[in-house]
Amino acid sequence: MNKMLTAACLLSAMVASAAALAEPLNIEGIGLSRDVSCKGQDVNITGNANVIHLTGECGAVLVYGSEHKVTLETARSLTVSGAEIEVVAEHVNALNVDTSDNQVRTAVIAGEQPAVVTVEGAEHELDLQFDGEAKLSVIGVSQLVRWSGDEPEVQLGGIDNKVERK
Repeated sequence: MNKMLTAACLLSAMVASAAALAEPLNIEGIGLSRDVSCKGQDVNITGNANVIHLTGECGAVLVYGSEHKVTLETARSLTVSGAEIEVVAEHVNALNVDTSDNQVRTAVIAGEQPAVVTVEGAEHELDLQFDGEAKLSVIGVSQLVRWSGDEPEVQLGGIDNKVERK
């Protein structure tokens, strides 16, 4: 009986631990400065003027708000939505940038499927290194995308947008 109770407690702790890993890391506030280990988890960053350094492998990283400065090693996907956000990443597998005046620098690495990069809104600057098959869609106004590496399939629309090979 005692062994069954111990086994049940251990199983319960493992399930709770797995559920905790499934929860995204939420970083919310104004003017925060933090180093955070992703450990494979999704990360949500919201607020204003936060300085966040993410280490390790991240799941989906969502950066919302304004004036954040974010660095990260790797992410399954990166979404930047807001104004005047700066993100530097070693590499991501998918990228979405919208709203206005954001800056992103990263390598974009394809997996089994082509990597997808979407840029919408106005006045973003992206510096991208493509590794593998990729699809790049740029719409909106006054976007600048500089790229190197493998040539992406480009869809370009909007007004005064530029996609340039470095």
